[in-house]
Amino acid sequence: MKKLDKWASQSSSSSSSSSSGGVVAEPTANDAKSNRWIEVQKNQYYTTYVDRRSFEARGTAQNRYVRAYFKRAYTPIGSQVLGNNSDGRVKPDVITYSITEGQYFVDSYYEAWSTPHYYDVHGNLIYEGRLQDYVHWARYIPDSPEEQLKDTLFHMAGWDY
Repeated sequence: MKKLDKWASQSSSSSSSSSSGGVVAEPTANDAKSNRWIEVQKNQYYTTYVDRRSFEARGTAQNRYVRAYFKRAYTPIGSQVLGNNSDGRVKPDVITYSITEGQYFVDSYYEAWSTPHYYDVHGNLIYEGRLQDYVHWARYIPDSPEEQLKDTLFHMAGWDY
């Protein structure tokens, strides 16, 4: 946790949410004060945060992995694209954020290890399931955003080799 505390203090942005009993829930006022979510990546469609309380790094050498809950806060463009490409499952401009559990290994990743949950601006669950923005399992493409995220997460765990 000390490594994550140090990482969180260096992070330029954080958000909040909470989960209990394996069910992802809406943020509480206490979570906002705890710096639970650490920003780890940003693009034109969403900002990705890692939950510092669920962050777990395990393994050795080529069998290392990081597992945690991840939150995506969608930009207006990202929300619109997500809805437009959902085959009618969600409307454009409705989704504000999503939360799912992910695992990042040395050479592959489960972007959505658990079922993604999508919420609106008021924290209402809009959709439960995988939309086009989450892949299940994949291998890294060199220098891809997914590999860069893995490198950031491994750095957070103190694995800079």
